[in-house]
Amino acid sequence: MTTGESSAPLRVAVVDDEEDVLTFLRLVFEDRGFEVLTTDRPGAAVAALRSFRPDLVCLDLLMPEHTGVSLYVAMRRTPELRTVPVLILTGLETGEALVALQERADGIPPPDGTVEKPLDVAALLRAVEAVLPAAIGARS
Repeated sequence: MTTGESSAPLRVAVVDDEEDVLTFLRLVFEDRGFEVLTTDRPGAAVAALRSFRPDLVCLDLLMPEHTGVSLYVAMRRTPELRTVPVLILTGLETGEALVALQERADGIPPPDGTVEKPLDVAALLRAVEAVLPAAIGARS
């Protein structure tokens, strides 16, 4: 994993079906020096993530066709993505979101954190800092 002291920017991938959320998060992360990949196509996300090799994934839980839960499970079963930290973005109560994941993801560890929607930049950055401690301090 890249650290905040390295010259290479950290890579964050955002998977969400809402274009305004993708744009908002792209701006938040790019303003802090991250390289950002956004996609609104969860069905194609595993291939995109494998190619992009993110240091962190922000994943919407409720999307049409493929849910964030199914994508999270697929990530944890993909060797290249198994250990990439994941922050779940959700409009559900955090407890509900985790129950949904646990019911579907037998034997799969829980995500690294959750951030409730509507998104609050300060809460998001605290969650990112908890997962990637050197990331925010070096980029604020």
